[in-house]
Amino acid sequence: MHQALRAISGVTLLLAVGSVAAAVQCVNCSDAQMVSKARTLGASPNAHIVWNPANGAVKKYRNYCGSAPNAGGGNGAKTAEAPKAGNETNAGCILQTEEMSVSADVAGMGDALGQIWRGTNGTFKSGVRANIGGRSFPTYLPGRPSAHDFLSDIQLRGEIIDLASSPQIFQMTSSALAGPFAYVVGHLDALLAFTQGVVITIDIVFDDGSKIQLRATLGENATYVKDSARDSSGHFLPDRSSNPQDYTGRWYFPPGQGPDMAAFIEYMRSLGIPISSGAANGGVVTCTWNPTNNTTTCVIPN
Repeated sequence: MHQALRAISGVTLLLAVGSVAAAVQCVNCSDAQMVSKARTLGASPNAHIVWNPANGAVKKYRNYCGSAPNAGGGNGAKTAEAPKAGNETNAGCILQTEEMSVSADVAGMGDALGQIWRGTNGTFKSGVRANIGGRSFPTYLPGRPSAHDFLSDIQLRGEIIDLASSPQIFQMTSSALAGPFAYVVGHLDALLAFTQGVVITIDIVFDDGSKIQLRATLGENATYVKDSARDSSGHFLPDRSSNPQDYTGRWYFPPGQGPDMAAFIEYMRSLGIPISSGAANGGVVTCTWNPTNNTTTCVIPN
């Protein structure tokens, strides 16, 4: 769904500002240096966006040969003769550089990406923790879903992935970059003017304290990070698998973690794992694979 919206937004951007080449970074550049950066891109039918992530400044320029069609009426037009020595493509071309107006959305995107650049030390990679415990999921009322449900309920999984792919998810986090992240996701048309991707790892925390991890390049659908599910006590919750051996292991639930053990057992039952009682060690759930019949069975305390 979000991919389709991004494609539609791209049409909107082209209609609004015309053909624009992908933004070029010019880190810590002055206005004069940004003009020079634009001029190195040469004459083109496409406008050029030059972006300084250090302060979020965005400039748009048009380079062409000869005199401006709207001479005297440009917006901050700057002209100069292009160097010809050793550059045959510019032979006979008086390169003109005209500064153009930047839309509010593109300017806002430059500022948001600039904040992310500074907040991530230029990596554009970050992690946030989003608590969705207070969010209502009608099919689970009056209760609340958990990480166990995310793994076993494909509809719930789709709802949470859609949520994590929207600006709303950043209303559920205390990250200092929540505002810029939400702006990027909420202005996909302006994001298309930039080539910079922002990768976010999102820890989704459920009402019971269990959690899963999603990862997304902002503006694209989030995806579940395999084997990231944990219950509220930190126990690993295996992903659904066609290989019974993937369910083998020993889980220890000390006193006070009874609810987590009960939830774990019910989750394993939902995966089709046979459950039997008879474990000697209190609080230990042992799941063992039998190669004879290719079956994993979990033994729980009496």
